[in-house]
Amino acid sequence: MDQSYRAIEICRLCGGKELTHYVDFGEVPLGNNLQESTEAARGAAAYPLVLNRCDACAHFQLGHAVAPELLYATNYTYLSGIGVSFVKHFAEYAEWAATRLDLAPGSLVVDIGSNDGTALKPFQAQGHRVFGVDPASLAASIANDNGVETLNAFFDEAAVDEILRRHGQADFVTSHNVLAHVDDLAAVFRNIHRLLKDGGWFAFEIGYFREVLRTGCFDTTYHEHLDYHHAAPLSRHLTALGFDVVDLSVNAVQGGSLRLLLRKSGEGRVSAAARAFLEEERGSVLYDAEFLAGWKAMIEATMAAFGDAVRLRRAAGKRLVAYGAPTKATLLLQMAHLTADEIAMVVDDNPHKVGRFLPGSAIPIRATAELDDDVPDVIVILAWNFADDICGKLRGRFPTPVEALTPLPDLRSVLL
Repeated sequence: MDQSYRAIEICRLCGGKELTHYVDFGEVPLGNNLQESTEAARGAAAYPLVLNRCDACAHFQLGHAVAPELLYATNYTYLSGIGVSFVKHFAEYAEWAATRLDLAPGSLVVDIGSNDGTALKPFQAQGHRVFGVDPASLAASIANDNGVETLNAFFDEAAVDEILRRHGQADFVTSHNVLAHVDDLAAVFRNIHRLLKDGGWFAFEIGYFREVLRTGCFDTTYHEHLDYHHAAPLSRHLTALGFDVVDLSVNAVQGGSLRLLLRKSGEGRVSAAARAFLEEERGSVLYDAEFLAGWKAMIEATMAAFGDAVRLRRAAGKRLVAYGAPTKATLLLQMAHLTADEIAMVVDDNPHKVGRFLPGSAIPIRATAELDDDVPDVIVILAWNFADDICGKLRGRFPTPVEALTPLPDLRSVLL
């Protein structure tokens, strides 16, 4: 087998060896591996994207892990600070932490997968010491330039040793939409436990697979996301490490995220509120065999309708461009069988993506200002989780009406 990826043969949470093949999306290019030319984009390396389910604990995970060096090298251009909704969410998250946790002034807050430091800035403004860890060199460099001390590394034992050397144990460890990405998830949880003070807090947010299943927003399945989480397997694993599960909740970020609040106690207790959440989860689509069996067909039908809608407009002579070049766009376009033949370009607010090409579809990425120079007939919003922000920004910008087409959670058309 190609040494750039390996098969995952045991459950990454419970260690179970019986994994049931769930959904196979085929071979898909790495969504963040933006290319320098049309030819390179069309020939971009593709890797298996298979989703498995553990028979023992019902955890969902990828069937293969691509080498982290390929996923988070210099081509990794995602920046948290680009999305207005994310900046607002992080500010609200810091306020939530201030009211929910007993953090004294000057407490050490550590963010795992801290990107450009956006999530730590509000904690810094509250008077706390902050420290980030992120393997993406571009994002870590921006954070350090902006005064958020950040270690450019993977969060492993060596990173914990370095944090302990510089600042001592943490009062609060947090993470946002990152703990689905890490190669050795169990080791990361152990390292977080070691980094925290006794009685210290650990809270993190990850995509909630219950919501992914329910809404059909399958495009959050990509190679960086090794795990597709729900509360029961996570709670079982974390309580075994000695964390108390204090609270479980859901918010609308990224199409539906699960927030876990834990405390290092050594007891492994589950609060009454968390137990109620787990009971409700057991009655959801996560454990509905009939629903799970039909999920791939639902996705295929949704993407067929989306692809047909785009091709119908193109056949009518309309010029289509896309807005947003997120990681998820690669699988979405592949499933809808769309390329640069149908979508002339994609514009993005991240200047580090401009001038490159989406892998597979070979759609060129341009600056958003180009929309004013050549007004399209239709804008396909690939960054659909920010559709409201994008439509609000574009509404009234053009001299003639422009149609905005959003593929998920439902195919939707509005005039800007």
